[in-house]
Amino acid sequence: MMRSYERRRGLEMEGQRKGEKAQFNIRMDRELLENYRSFCDRNGLDPQRQVINFIKRLLEAEFDFQEKLWQVLMEGEGR
Repeated sequence: MMRSYERRRGLEMEGQRKGEKAQFNIRMDRELLENYRSFCDRNGLDPQRQVINFIKRLLEAEFDFQEKLWQVLMEGEGR
């Protein structure tokens, strides 16, 4: 049986180029991994996609932070 996120991902991937592949070997507590997979299954989420979304949000937040810092510095020079 195909999970809902697998169906959605199949639709999302149609017509799109596949991105670069990366493999991370991360050691974690078995219970944490099982709980994460269970959470994703209950909510129809793709576990790998959630990691990618987290990385994207992290990078966007860093950019936002740098942009705000630059604005503050420019305002300080104008005084």
